[in-house]
Amino acid sequence: MTFIAEIDDKIEPIIRMIAEDRCKGIEELTELAESGDRSAIVFLGLYLSEEKETTDMAMKWLLLADGFGNPDAAWNIAMIARENSNFEEMKRWIDRASDLGEEDAKIVKENGYEMESLLSLRPQL
Repeated sequence: MTFIAEIDDKIEPIIRMIAEDRCKGIEELTELAESGDRSAIVFLGLYLSEEKETTDMAMKWLLLADGFGNPDAAWNIAMIARENSNFEEMKRWIDRASDLGEEDAKIVKENGYEMESLLSLRPQL
């Protein structure tokens, strides 16, 4: 079963805070995630995976989010594996994300795990 995180009344002000004061926002999001809020767990993993220095912390939350079927978590784990040049692990997580319905993962999987296939579909800025 797939779980899609939602921005509800608890999470929306925290996301706004992250845009203004990332450290404080992450701290508040962590508290909410630690209380078991599934959407907070997903968003925390995603935010932490944005920066190389917090990737290890992100994995804890992404793996938890994958445990309840979040496709974005599986996709981000795949991208972390890619950054670490662990292509077998990347493929495994792309398969998982694709199975959960993540559209980018489906595209990459259909094109032999070539990331360029996804990038070529993106509009040029």
